[in-house]
Amino acid sequence: MRDEEMLRDALSTIAGRAHDPGPVAAGITARTRAHRQRRALLVASAAAVGAVGVAVAAWPRTPAPVPAPQPGVPAVSGPPAGTRAPIGYRPAWLPAGFAEVNRIGSVPGSGPVSQTRSWRRGTDPDDQIHLFLLPRSAFDPAGFDTVTLGGRRAWAAPGPGKVWVEVDGGLMLSVSVGRSDRTGQVARRVAASIEPDPGAVVAVSLAFGWVPDRFTGTVSAGQSGTADRAGEMLRRNGTDGGRVAVEAELVWEVSTAKGEPVTLRGLPGALSPGDPNRGCPDLPAAHVPCGGLSPSARVEVQPGRLLRVTIGPGYEVTRAELTRIIEEITLGAAPDTSWLPPR
Repeated sequence: MRDEEMLRDALSTIAGRAHDPGPVAAGITARTRAHRQRRALLVASAAAVGAVGVAVAAWPRTPAPVPAPQPGVPAVSGPPAGTRAPIGYRPAWLPAGFAEVNRIGSVPGSGPVSQTRSWRRGTDPDDQIHLFLLPRSAFDPAGFDTVTLGGRRAWAAPGPGKVWVEVDGGLMLSVSVGRSDRTGQVARRVAASIEPDPGAVVAVSLAFGWVPDRFTGTVSAGQSGTADRAGEMLRRNGTDGGRVAVEAELVWEVSTAKGEPVTLRGLPGALSPGDPNRGCPDLPAAHVPCGGLSPSARVEVQPGRLLRVTIGPGYEVTRAELTRIIEEITLGAAPDTSWLPPR
């Protein structure tokens, strides 16, 4: 089954990335509010293939006498138009106490449909409910019992909380409940309540301005955390399909930069070339998949607010390509976070 794979890919890299550094972050937030300028998103997910090299994005500016944007954080006029992805289904029933904490969705037209929604109760990572929307080809019915739930064909695991539901357009929705659902009855009840959610989206302020043409696969956007400290994620797969080639994150984080000190987006940043062998067991690669330490770049675009770009395992970039990717990412107005819990 691919359920565990989906869980690792969809949640390990985004859920829980909205850090809460306590008193230090509280002071940072106060200073940030005093200096924050209006921002708006530029055109989302533009993959303008050009010559490899270092290029600085030219940010549109509001007419005088409005001050020019701060370095690294463009301020533009006009309505938000960022990277957005639909989140097509929701449960009409959830156990008491669950709050939605994570959304990831693929941008229409960029590749196969892939959507994730997650709810959590309290702080226990096992007390979660996940919905994964995928093409039917991703589902293997072996080992599942065929049932009817909410008027739809469904396949339920004989053990704890895993159910697949057939929805519209040749898509399958996986319902996965944490270990607390020992009998699987919670997963079945959630699956029976699934309904379309045509207005739900996930939006981020990030948009790729340039990526290498070998990174022109599916684009996915994600958001997680809390309403006041949400983390954002934007991914683009390679042309080979499902593997993430490049991931950009905008997160609240106070940490020491590692890597070569450089200037990025007019601000102090750091580049790390990566090490394909770091952390890998001394075994043949055919037996032990290992990505090592991936190339990355980071820059603090606001106090405590990091923009970080990481290249996916198995992909290589030149220094100039990595620099250009992070330089040409557009940053706009903060997206809607009202669907996230307050804290």
